[in-house]
Amino acid sequence: MENSRPDKVASLSSINSPATPIKRTDWAERRVEEFLSLPFFSEFVFRDVRTTERRKQEQIADFLISHRQTGLLVEQKCQEDPTAKTGPKLEQAALKMAKNGWSQVRRAFTRNREFPVWCDHPRRGRVEFRDGLPPIQHGVVAIEIFEPLDLGSGVDSLPLDHEGVTITYISLNDFLNLAVLLRSIPELTDYLSARHSLPSADLRQIGDERTLFSFYLLNNGSFAGCAGLSDARRAVAAQPARVEDAFRRKFGADQYAHLMEHVADELATRNPNYTEGISESLLAAYDPSGQRRNYLEMQAALADLRLRERAELGRAFQSVIERVAEKDRGFTFRAARFDSMSDWVYVVGAARNVDRPELLSRIMVLMGGAMAFYEKPKCLVVVDRDNKGYEVALSRPGVRPTPAHVEAGKHLFGKLRITTSPLHFLPDG
Repeated sequence: MENSRPDKVASLSSINSPATPIKRTDWAERRVEEFLSLPFFSEFVFRDVRTTERRKQEQIADFLISHRQTGLLVEQKCQEDPTAKTGPKLEQAALKMAKNGWSQVRRAFTRNREFPVWCDHPRRGRVEFRDGLPPIQHGVVAIEIFEPLDLGSGVDSLPLDHEGVTITYISLNDFLNLAVLLRSIPELTDYLSARHSLPSADLRQIGDERTLFSFYLLNNGSFAGCAGLSDARRAVAAQPARVEDAFRRKFGADQYAHLMEHVADELATRNPNYTEGISESLLAAYDPSGQRRNYLEMQAALADLRLRERAELGRAFQSVIERVAEKDRGFTFRAARFDSMSDWVYVVGAARNVDRPELLSRIMVLMGGAMAFYEKPKCLVVVDRDNKGYEVALSRPGVRPTPAHVEAGKHLFGKLRITTSPLHFLPDG
């Protein structure tokens, strides 16, 4: 179990010149780290990944986004003065940055895996990958440019694949926009894989990702039938009202995903008074003081969800928060299951003026009852407590339902109304 307080609000800001005396390129990396850490969760975003080989320390990658068995390696190429070059000089600089970025990605793939890879993480401290880099599905070279450019002259030196790993060349601004629009690691990897089906010449054109994403959005998360960038431009230009409506529907649905992202972010901060009013038996369910492992598992359970699943869980969470807000005292909850997460049942709830010991006791009964009633081996419970904090509980591996759990499940969930909704990449209007 974990307890945290939603007493801070994360914000996104564009990359401008640093106010402190630090190299702009270094400063930009830190800002991008903060940017990516919101949708992908900070605990799974690693900046300045390094290794020490034969006493020599070297950087492996600017960024590693890694969760479960999915990894993206990102090389970021910025300029100390992005306004200094224009025209042919900018094209030459961009091509040079792309080549350097690819060279670094290639070296990361070919390094000796006998040497551990590590990162000093702002929350987790030193994180080590003892067997070298985790599995990587995509390599990304993100270049800081502010206008469309064709890198076609570098065909021979800018490969699009390395031993089955796709290599994507993209503007840094477009990559950050994709992070905001796709918001989950599964969604981002799907997009990059689908994007790779476009003609190779188009994959070396950067700076017009909005057109490609608009086509992908209108086509319900697919590039099927797209002959290339020019074809996407024609299709998008021919239906501006439909494009605008699609983005409106997507942004409207995504706001609920932000709520679950806030829960995940708050899990990293433990309430210093989390032991108050807790019995010894219940306290045993928490990580010992100074250890933080459970919260990573809870974050991982949320990070496993695809964007529409995360959004629908957030929508259900918002609905129970609003329902209990109308009462002087009460507790309400909803359960959710997703086809892609067949082992899981998710329960979201909200409590108002319920003593914390009583609430925690209810949560444990709720978890056991949900697992028994829905016949699921895994359960995550997220409860808003008086709009002051979250109580989050995760089932332990191998737990089997007891007769008491079966009875509780029938009582708590047996009369709930069941609805089934298809979840498409583009939310229904």
